Amino acid sequence: MSQLTIRQKLLDFFTISDEQLNRIIVRSPHTYKQYNIPKKSGGFRKISQPARATKHLQHWLMSNIFNELNIHRAAAAYQEGCSIKKNAQYHSNNSYIAKFDFISFFPSIKGADIKAHLIRHFGDQLTENDLNDIVRISCIKLTERSDFSLTIGAPCSPIISNSIMYEFDRRVVDWCSENNVRYTRYADDLTFSTNIQGTTSHIEKHIRDIVRDLEYPSLRFNRKKTIQISKKYRRTVTGLILTNDGNVSIGRSRKREISSLIHKFTIKQLPDAEVSRLQGLLGFSKGVEPEFIFRMNKKYGKAVISAIFSYRKKDK
Repeated sequence: MSQLTIRQKLLDFFTISDEQLNRIIVRSPHTYKQYNIPKKSGGFRKISQPARATKHLQHWLMSNIFNELNIHRAAAAYQEGCSIKKNAQYHSNNSYIAKFDFISFFPSIKGADIKAHLIRHFGDQLTENDLNDIVRISCIKLTERSDFSLTIGAPCSPIISNSIMYEFDRRVVDWCSENNVRYTRYADDLTFSTNIQGTTSHIEKHIRDIVRDLEYPSLRFNRKKTIQISKKYRRTVTGLILTNDGNVSIGRSRKREISSLIHKFTIKQLPDAEVSRLQGLLGFSKGVEPEFIFRMNKKYGKAVISAIFSYRKKDK
């Protein structure tokens, strides 16, 4: 990394004035547009998207700073080649599954955590002003809190969180390797699998100990989402079903819903909003279980499925 400051590099890249850049950086944590989207489990998930100027600065940091940070191979989200299908397949041949989840994962990662992480990896290559600028550009400042934090919806939150979790992932993988357990982390969803009966009951203590010993970040487990299951029961990983023959499926209920929506489309009783949803479900199914799309082609005809994919909402 060269000795130019972050601000000097940003000025050179964006060709804006010192005053303009300073205004963007100072205002960045306060320029988020927030909205809620419904969760499948009920309630809402808050999404916070930064202003366009802040997004541009975040993308620059991702390409020039954050891309140099280490990310563990156990991180199964937000990287090229990653998918929920690939994550589920990694566990599909094991009989016993344990799943854990963190509460408010992104907001749990504070500005101080990011500074500590950057110092650990870059040492004195970044000045104190550099560190402060990176934190302001990367984080949101919530009115009810005195500190900065990551948020769902910011472009740089995934890569920062993946790297900050490197030490956690490394320690977990070390323990899993010694105990014949497979582990992946899809954002805040932790999945463990094994073929050794009784092993999953020991996992929680070890990962809690690891979290407790971390220098950063401060994480809390969501006890409501702590699950241990075997092949006797329906096993799901990141929303996909693990079948007993070692495959991954979108599940019977989702298939029935899709088939019902296709039928409504054929008789012109599916509203535009539901057609858009059906397009998404079919696209999702095609990526996870293409054999199901083949069956829908056979049942309703290729012309119908093609018409759904190519359908565009009519202008009123």
